[in-house]
Amino acid sequence: MSFFGLDQIVAFMSANAYLAIFLLMFGESTILPIPSEVVLPFAGFLVWSGAINPFLGFADGVGASLFGNLVGFLVGYVFGVDVVYRYGRRFGFSMKSYRDGEKWVKKYGYLFAFISKLLPVVRSFSSVVCGALKMEVKRFTAWTFAGIAIWSAVLMYLGYYVAGNWQEIVTLLTNVGLYLSIAVVVGLVFLLRNWLYGVFVMVYRRVRS
Repeated sequence: MSFFGLDQIVAFMSANAYLAIFLLMFGESTILPIPSEVVLPFAGFLVWSGAINPFLGFADGVGASLFGNLVGFLVGYVFGVDVVYRYGRRFGFSMKSYRDGEKWVKKYGYLFAFISKLLPVVRSFSSVVCGALKMEVKRFTAWTFAGIAIWSAVLMYLGYYVAGNWQEIVTLLTNVGLYLSIAVVVGLVFLLRNWLYGVFVMVYRRVRS
């Protein structure tokens, strides 16, 4: 079992409570292989057992996750354009196309920042994408916080609600998490297919021009 396996996470959180929640959620939000689907339900169990205060535990996890996302955003913001410029030209991608996409993200991209925080897997690296595309930092922070708060509240409540059977929630989320993310993405693509086609045509024409 890896260092971030179920037994190791449970032992670490049982021994360190708030510190463990902060470190694990910070790590999870900076692309480390730490499943929030384990950390948050067990935090809910710790609330149920009286080991931690529900409000402090919730604030601890949300604050750590938001901090980690801001770090990821900064990394993408600083290095993103350079990466696009260096490697994108090999695939016929112009910087003008990038700038056009950047304007769109600044105007509408907060929806991605919000929705991605409600999805397993995707949520761990979406902040880097938002940073690389130069999303406006205030909107990114506000909508990322909203998504993190909802995700954290739901998983902690589930862990609290099932109490001693919290492992069942972890097993369910672990098994279906990736498939759920794929299903949501496919669903969004289907719903927005006309809009996406229009964007694709616009970018294609600009790249070819």
